Amino acid sequence: MPSPLLTVEALHVSYGRVDAVRDVSFEVPEGGLVALIGANGAGKSSVLGAVSGLVRPRSGAVRLDGEDITRRPVHRRVADGLVLVPEGRQILGSLTVAENLRLGAHRRRRQAAPEADMYRLFPVLDERRALPASALSGGEQQMLAIARAMIARPRVVLLDEPSMGLSPKMVDEVFTVIEKIRAQGVTVVLVEQNARRALRVADTGHVLETGALAHSGPASELLQHPKVVEAYLGIE
Repeated sequence: MPSPLLTVEALHVSYGRVDAVRDVSFEVPEGGLVALIGANGAGKSSVLGAVSGLVRPRSGAVRLDGEDITRRPVHRRVADGLVLVPEGRQILGSLTVAENLRLGAHRRRRQAAPEADMYRLFPVLDERRALPASALSGGEQQMLAIARAMIARPRVVLLDEPSMGLSPKMVDEVFTVIEKIRAQGVTVVLVEQNARRALRVADTGHVLETGALAHSGPASELLQHPKVVEAYLGIE
């Protein structure tokens, strides 16, 4: 079993008096793909916020390759190869596709991939590179958000609800891209509303309920777990 590249230890996140995440722990081996699933408000995005540095945890630790990065600022984590693709994409609509990609490469200039690599991975962006990002469809904007992360050649990519609001066709394309990213050896933590699709591409899954881990295990087993099926997967 590969040693963990990313480790989350007893993570606790609070917003005022509200506990959003309670005692969450998991590991992600290098090159692995872990899915976090659960209902809206279960704490999934708060976990990613703490791992990425956008949210300061009340307690617990986040380790990258064994090094404690819990108090490290976001830009340092990006420079170390840990990149978040946030829910809602948050691309810069007034900038062109190409300019958005160049911004993604800024924090890891020396390690950054050539833009041409991103256009090969995302052909639709090649066709639209000179357009403002605001002119793209929702699915194309999601591709741009992922490409902006990938151009930095990250070691770990955190994907927060990448299929939200997309058509079934674009959902298929997004999950194809996720599998390509994983095939390149990039470590992935995936928060996803489409629990069945997430578990099908993942090695390991964790189910969050009201901020705490309710079920964890190999993704293939969670796909058959009666309580997980009943609560999150339904009838296919």
